[in-house]
Amino acid sequence: MPAVRAGQSSARFLDITCNPRIPVLMETMAAITRATDPGEVVDNFIAAMRRAYGPRGYVLLTTRGLGPGRYRITSVLSHEGVQRVPGGPDRFDGQGLPVCSGGFLGRVIRTPQPQLAHHLSIRGDPVLGDELAGYGSMIAVPLFEGGKLLDWALLFEKDPEGFTIEDLEQLILRGNLLAATVSNVRAAQRLRQANAFIHAEVDQIAAIQRTLLPEAMPQVPGLSLAASYETFDRAGGDYYDVFPLRRGPDRLQSDLFGPWGILIADASGHGPSAAVVMTMLHAILHTYPQEPAGPGEVLAYVNRHLFVKRISASFVTAFFAVYDPLTRCLTYARAGHDPAVLKDSLRGGPLRRLDAVGSLPLGVAAEVEFEEAAVALESGQSVVLYTDGITEAVGPDGRMFGLEGIERALTQCTGEPTCVIDSVREALRRHEAGTRPNDDQTILAIQADKPREVR
Repeated sequence: MPAVRAGQSSARFLDITCNPRIPVLMETMAAITRATDPGEVVDNFIAAMRRAYGPRGYVLLTTRGLGPGRYRITSVLSHEGVQRVPGGPDRFDGQGLPVCSGGFLGRVIRTPQPQLAHHLSIRGDPVLGDELAGYGSMIAVPLFEGGKLLDWALLFEKDPEGFTIEDLEQLILRGNLLAATVSNVRAAQRLRQANAFIHAEVDQIAAIQRTLLPEAMPQVPGLSLAASYETFDRAGGDYYDVFPLRRGPDRLQSDLFGPWGILIADASGHGPSAAVVMTMLHAILHTYPQEPAGPGEVLAYVNRHLFVKRISASFVTAFFAVYDPLTRCLTYARAGHDPAVLKDSLRGGPLRRLDAVGSLPLGVAAEVEFEEAAVALESGQSVVLYTDGITEAVGPDGRMFGLEGIERALTQCTGEPTCVIDSVREALRRHEAGTRPNDDQTILAIQADKPREVR
């Protein structure tokens, strides 16, 4: 043999292509890793063993949830490959199968140890009848799950001395590795079922939540409106609303030329819990008992109710404005929310942030005073409300979109609400460049109607 110098390696690889069992075993391992139910795992394994080592009889049984000496037969596969136990691929859990006791199998499981038997003669068995009459030898091994003996695997050969101690050793290892795989597949199956149930419930929550948003933008005198609402998860924590605040004596009719409430809000967190908080906010907001004097009064009312409900570590940021169609005055208050942005399309000039007032988020403290500020909207002026899922959206380089990103997008549009939505969303998508958002993203745009052209 030539000397091997440092830094070199040497080996003589043997030719294994003449072994017909190796491709069968490799194919089986691949099939087992793709299996999605326990029955598929066991069936693939037994089929491979028959192809690799020839026909044998197989009996699988379980003692799960049963008393001493009692068992359920989950599989009986004859020498010819015929399955004697009816049922679907979930039969290996044993549910729905008859409970047995006694007979040859009862004798085997009486001793919780691996067993090897030669010169069998099993006829007229009280449980299996003559099903095992043609076999001469057997090996049986207990199968464990979580350290507990729950199942058994038995192999039968026609040769009276067809099995050896080495065969028993191999079955102990193979059988329990198979049992571990079956247990993992069963756990994954139950997890998929649980996830499917949870997803269905969350989808239902999301569907209910969406019914709380305006189905279509209302016709507010003197205003044009548009909104965009996208959830990060199935259910979201963002909320927007536009609704009349003055109602008639019967509380059913609304005065469209009375004041209007304009709200955008964001519950902390994501998913169902945030959606539930938003549902609470909607209910509290729409049960306000009278026409409010201003937005600060409404936010104080909502805050008290959310605080009393003890929404744990959750809180809500909100920008709430009251718009008067007769005066075109927009009075606003902020509860920890980012400032809205005002754009003047007709007269130009710099963008303006509506940040003159601000206070704590809703639900943090029992009594909070929400100061108010007002702006008189002139024709062509637009106000853009948004949630922090927009400003905190991160691009591939780790930079956030920021309020500056919204302001840059607004310089490229006419100020009309649909143009605002399209411009901000397009700029946001360019910034994210395929990065998945990590928060809900909502935009609400309003514009004071421009004077109509006189022909």
